[in-house]
Amino acid sequence: MNFLRKICYFILCSQIFAGHPITIDGQFHDWDEVPIIFQDAEGDGDDADFAEVKITYDNEFLFFYFNFFDGEYLMQDWNDFKIYIDSDNDIATGLTFEGIGAELEWTFGQRSGTQHINSEEIEVGQNDLTLRIGPTITSTEFEIAIARDSDILTINGSNTVINGKVILLDDNGDMVPNESGGISFSIGEDYIQEPNPISLDRTDISDIRIISYNTLSEGMIDPEREPYFRRLMQALEPDVIAIQEHFDWNEIDDIVQSWFPQEQWYASWTYRDLVVLSRFPILNDANMISSERTMVALLDTYSELGVPLLLFNSHLSCCSNNESRQQQVDEFISVWRDWVLTGEGPFDLDPETPFIHVGDFNFVGYKQQVETLRIGDIENESEYGNDFLPDWDSSPLIDLFPRHTHKRMGYTWRKDWSSYNPGKLDYVFYSDYLIEPGKYFIVNTLAMDAGALNAYGLELEDTQEASDHLPIVFDIAGILSNSSIDAETNFPIDFATINNYPNPFNSATTIRIQLQNNFQISLFIFDIEGSLVDEIFIGELYEGTHEFYWDGTRFSSGIYFVKLHYGSSVKTDKILLLK
Repeated sequence: MNFLRKICYFILCSQIFAGHPITIDGQFHDWDEVPIIFQDAEGDGDDADFAEVKITYDNEFLFFYFNFFDGEYLMQDWNDFKIYIDSDNDIATGLTFEGIGAELEWTFGQRSGTQHINSEEIEVGQNDLTLRIGPTITSTEFEIAIARDSDILTINGSNTVINGKVILLDDNGDMVPNESGGISFSIGEDYIQEPNPISLDRTDISDIRIISYNTLSEGMIDPEREPYFRRLMQALEPDVIAIQEHFDWNEIDDIVQSWFPQEQWYASWTYRDLVVLSRFPILNDANMISSERTMVALLDTYSELGVPLLLFNSHLSCCSNNESRQQQVDEFISVWRDWVLTGEGPFDLDPETPFIHVGDFNFVGYKQQVETLRIGDIENESEYGNDFLPDWDSSPLIDLFPRHTHKRMGYTWRKDWSSYNPGKLDYVFYSDYLIEPGKYFIVNTLAMDAGALNAYGLELEDTQEASDHLPIVFDIAGILSNSSIDAETNFPIDFATINNYPNPFNSATTIRIQLQNNFQISLFIFDIEGSLVDEIFIGELYEGTHEFYWDGTRFSSGIYFVKLHYGSSVKTDKILLLK
């Protein structure tokens, strides 16, 4: 190692800046202000190639961030990644490994670990660490939280974590750092502001509240668990409840009706284990896919929104069934595409009907499954046809990232006795072209303080005892006025079209816009994460055809979106850069 690298190594490995609030939800914008504590060299790993490491903390957790130069990984499976943590900065204690004395050795792919103390090896699980990882699906980057007061880091209560060292290892090759001695970190005495609590009340009393909830083996009709659900539902006062894992039709509507005797409730239980309960009359419902793992219900919200509301409710195949889940989302997009483009679907549907897609999607494998629903990227096009941007304005849907009301966490499933750490299995996708969102959050009563529990008539154990999933709440504040529907024909009017050629393309492509009127327009390029990467044109264009050249040589291969704003409307086109 040359002299300059030695200096950089000393600087990076010998300090950590002040603590920082991190939400473990699989998003990483809250890491932007945390400095890189170690930058690994590219190409030094035979398989996985670690890139950057960041470390910070709050009052409760020690946080780690790391990413890779390339490749996509699943942190809870399919890997040989390990983390070694020396929590007392003493090589004489713990496991002697590459110049540190590690109290914790954790193997991510096996979801297991070992505490090394007093020459003993004690097997530990994720709950012993209060281990939290995001995202639950494959990614190029990850965030990890471990409780500062866990027995492993405190060495069974004898140590307060102040100074420590960490090593990341891929058993197939790469180690961070490459040199002996680990990455040093320190935890200061600074207090990190707790998250602002999210009240359970609607922002506006007229907002429509939707709850998505996997109730675990028909929990709502289980006499022992019914009180937990009743308290939760009465505290949240939903207008619509989308339930997964409920097979028995006979009792569920009567039970919910008993919780809200002053309201008339309607029920749709048509397919497999999916139920929709609604204060609004259900105008129509149907199965969406051959496995019956997604249903759809059309709700009579004319009085509240001026239009009906379309609700998709899903419970996709669990666990290692990646192939089945991909098939299910491919099929869903193909059915939705044909419904939107041709009107041929489960029932008659007015163009530009606002919609929301909720459920327990069991996304615990490839990120592609999420992207298929979000951007309509069908994997098996030979069977299910062409890709289809799923919103009415040919744009991606919003993948909502709610957090717990009283904690910076985004998981929706938790089993403390399981080897799997808590994760995001439940999702909300919605049309931001039409739906104006209100408040959204996850309810975890274990994280709520006594004042909040008492205020809403809840008990500490309610969510834990009710189900292994947590309820997601999503409020609709209203409907946006983006409609391009002709009142007489009831068909969309295309005042603008957008396409590019070639597509896919290598390095450069031509974007063609055709306008039916004169418009003030803006033309932008976004990446697959929704971040703006380039500005093509802002200004006035006259009626007719216009072409713009986009040079993608400085961008990496992948999917991008061309977004055209014209007047008060938006058009989006998906493009694919291949190098």
